[in-house]
Amino acid sequence: MQVIGGLPSALELFRFLPQFTMTAKRQTSRPPRAQTREESSVDRVYLELRDRAMRYDFRPGSRINEQALGRELGISRPPLREALNRLAAEGLLDFVMNKGFFRKSISVDEVMDLYQVRIALERRAVLLAVQRATDAQIASVADYWAGIRECATQMPTADLLLADEEFHRRLVALSGNRELAAIMETVTRRIHSARHIDIEQSAWNSRAFAAHDDVIRLIAERRTADALQALTDHIDMSQQRAIEITKELAAKFFLQPGSSPMVT
Repeated sequence: MQVIGGLPSALELFRFLPQFTMTAKRQTSRPPRAQTREESSVDRVYLELRDRAMRYDFRPGSRINEQALGRELGISRPPLREALNRLAAEGLLDFVMNKGFFRKSISVDEVMDLYQVRIALERRAVLLAVQRATDAQIASVADYWAGIRECATQMPTADLLLADEEFHRRLVALSGNRELAAIMETVTRRIHSARHIDIEQSAWNSRAFAAHDDVIRLIAERRTADALQALTDHIDMSQQRAIEITKELAAKFFLQPGSSPMVT
């Protein structure tokens, strides 16, 4: 389990919670329940399809061919359906009764809404971090980002984005609220594609590095108002770029043969 300055990440606590359950009489750890073959297949397929959806391997607005996917992935219909339902619950796919699953269309309004949710969640996380996190826990997040800065020039775009997402994941984990962290994880996945292109096309690195440094330093100094403002300014800047990127993505798919407008 990953530990952030002595504090396990909220999502990891949730994932490994059964391992910490104690028997009433002996107070000994109960071993984790073994996954059935079907559960393991669902997890595998879910992760594979989630990555494809985030990369827009499925054209926005296109219907998911379940039979072809089942043959390609070597999986039966029930676990495939469960994996697709997970993605629909996370907002990456749409489900239409009697028609099936579709890759969600590109929507500027949706991206704006998601960023507003992100701002609200991370602002609350920062407020709680100032109140709850220890100096050592905050320093651990600062050290993580300092390590990224040292090797950033050699990192490919995809790894930089993952590092940025991990910084925000650890920042939210400082709140000590695992439900907040779980919701934040879903939002992060849904804006992943636009942010990947943002990092490729913009002078993201220096701005993001400075903003991250400022936020974590202000949390360490327990300067709540300043930390909240620094975070808001940082995400507002990202939101504007994400909206531009969303429009570019929509234009890209629209200009390809056989496509239709995707902006809503």
